[in-house]
Amino acid sequence: MEPKLREIMSITLLAGEVLLRNGAETYRVEETMEHVGLACGAQRVEAFVIPTGIIVTISTEHGEATLCTRVKERTINLSRVVKVNELSRRLSDRRLAPEQARHLLERVARGRTEFNLGVLIVASGVVGASYAVSQNATFWEITPAFLAAMFIRYIAHLVSHFRMVRFLFEFLGAASAALIGIAAHQVMPEINRDIVIVAALMPLVPGVAITNSIRDVIAGDLLAGISRALEGILTASAIAMGVGLILTIWRG
Repeated sequence: MEPKLREIMSITLLAGEVLLRNGAETYRVEETMEHVGLACGAQRVEAFVIPTGIIVTISTEHGEATLCTRVKERTINLSRVVKVNELSRRLSDRRLAPEQARHLLERVARGRTEFNLGVLIVASGVVGASYAVSQNATFWEITPAFLAAMFIRYIAHLVSHFRMVRFLFEFLGAASAALIGIAAHQVMPEINRDIVIVAALMPLVPGVAITNSIRDVIAGDLLAGISRALEGILTASAIAMGVGLILTIWRG
């Protein structure tokens, strides 16, 4: 592959990978790859994106090449999506050279989240507690909901260090929420167990996956939309199984 074409391909694929790995919609990944490729000197860029992979064809005056890459690990980090979008705009406006763009993309891809574990755990607790407040919960229901949601986020941190079965985190988190809700009700019978459990589950709800699936279907990206919808359904099923198992054992 000609060196210039290889450089354009490398930068374009890297931009697409960072977006797809961090929860960007299919149309956003494809459009950004096109903008980045054209800004780097390509004459034509055709990108085909699904939730687990990218295929891109780039044409220049020196030739044409097609490459594909698999994306096996995905998460939700909208901060990285915003950074890549801003980088794409700067590159298109000629405020950034292609070589500088590649280094910045590599830094974004390697960079850690802006928030440490403690902040993420507390934020998860606030999500759970906020739902409890919306249900007119008492202080004694809000407190266990806050603690349960924080504990679920800590479980996510632990599970992320191991290559385990997909959706295991959601199952374990839901089971933990059910256990904490049952324990809180046993300590204080006036506590509504259901409010505690549902509030603790809020950080697990696959909201971004469901929203992106609807957006992809509306945009005509049916394959990506159906794939994301199935991922959301399986996540919800894992949550239901975790809670259902604990409640069944408790009642049984």
